[in-house]
Amino acid sequence: MFEKRKIGIALSGGAARGLSHIGVLQVLEEIGVEINAVAGCSMGAIVGALYSTGRDLKEIENYIASTDWKNFLMFSMISLSRSGLVNDKKVDDILKKFLGDLTFTDCKKQFCCVAADLMTGKKVVLSAGMIREAVRASIAVPGVFPPVPRDNGLLVDGGVIEPLPTEAIKMLDANYIIASSIVFESNKPENKEKRSGKYRTAESKKMSLQAIIDKSLNMIHSQMVKSYLNEAQIIIEPRIGDFGFFDFSKGKEIIAAGRLAAIEKIPEIRKKLKLK
Repeated sequence: MFEKRKIGIALSGGAARGLSHIGVLQVLEEIGVEINAVAGCSMGAIVGALYSTGRDLKEIENYIASTDWKNFLMFSMISLSRSGLVNDKKVDDILKKFLGDLTFTDCKKQFCCVAADLMTGKKVVLSAGMIREAVRASIAVPGVFPPVPRDNGLLVDGGVIEPLPTEAIKMLDANYIIASSIVFESNKPENKEKRSGKYRTAESKKMSLQAIIDKSLNMIHSQMVKSYLNEAQIIIEPRIGDFGFFDFSKGKEIIAAGRLAAIEKIPEIRKKLKLK
């Protein structure tokens, strides 16, 4: 029997760099790709939740450049520098502002997000209840955001267990998967001097704590995501090596990197999905 195609998109984590998913989704919409289901992890969960509940992608992009967003980030980083944990009430306030009390049944497109349970060490796919509470769990980076209590568990960022939710999206019965997965390459040609051992040694001596966190997370993400890419029929990989984990103020540029990655894939997408 012929099975109707149900397209799902999996949005990886990556903190600020995950904003590139907005650009990817914009291009997919522009060329007529109909997304039926969305799965997100960490920042991918935020983007996926806003998109799935019917937010216009341009509206999401404009918010990223807004004063509210930048004020939230400044507050978060001050909190982080003092205590090691971002103030979760401020995070809850921001999520409530944009997701309100919407539940998963209110989604215009099917949606789920991924978290990890510290008590069991297992993946938790969240697809019921209040969306902002699920997203709050999916973005709870250990050591940055407090874990979220839920059903006798303690939930943290899904990126520690499934950074690209191509397995989770199958729970929404998606049978054709598009992956939007960030890669830590630059869109700019690299200076030869910067590739030299001499430069790298000098650079390492002045590396900040933020840069150390950045590089460590890059390595972990790159290795973990490989096996999940195999589940996707189309892979779009925004090159965000020019941006850091905390570069939320560069949202417009990061979104543009997502658009560029998707535009480069248009011929393949049209061919595989038989688009005009």
